[in-house]
Amino acid sequence: MSNGPLPTHLILLSDLPSCSHGEKVRFLGCVSQYDPTTGTLCLEHAYPASSTNTNVTAAVDVNLLLETLKCTDTQVGEWVNVMGYVQGAEEGKGGKNQEDKGGKKNKGFRRGGDKEASEGKVVKLQAVMLWSAEGVKVWEYEKALEMRRKLEVRAK
Repeated sequence: MSNGPLPTHLILLSDLPSCSHGEKVRFLGCVSQYDPTTGTLCLEHAYPASSTNTNVTAAVDVNLLLETLKCTDTQVGEWVNVMGYVQGAEEGKGGKNQEDKGGKKNKGFRRGGDKEASEGKVVKLQAVMLWSAEGVKVWEYEKALEMRRKLEVRAK
C-alpha cells in the first residue's frame, strides 16, 4: 500500500459518469456557469459528438481554490483544466449551445440557464487544482486522448 497521493487519471469530461466516488481525475472543460455563493463552477465539453454521454456537466467545488482562482477562470466560455476528486453523480439539466467570450458559437456547449434545457448527468467534484487552458487547441486535445485510449485498449 502506497503512502503517496492517488494517481490522477486523464479523461474526457464525458467519461466522468463512469468514474467511481473518490477517484482522482484530470480533465478539460468549458465554463458554462459559476455560482459564487456556493463556489460551484459548472463545466461542459460536448465530445465526442456522436456519444450520448456528451450531455454531462461537471459541478466543480472550487472553495478550496478561491485564493488562487483568477477572475478569468470563472468566465462563461473560458476553457480550464481541472484536477480533483469525484464526489458523485446525479441527473440534472443541461442547455443549448452557448457563445464563448469572443461571441463565437461553441457547438454543443450548454449554458445551464437557457430556456431549452435538456436532461443530462451532473457529476460533482472537489477541485484540488484548476488552471486556464488558454492556448490549448481543444480538437488536438480530443484527438490525443482518443489515441491514448486506443493504445490503452491494445495494451490490455
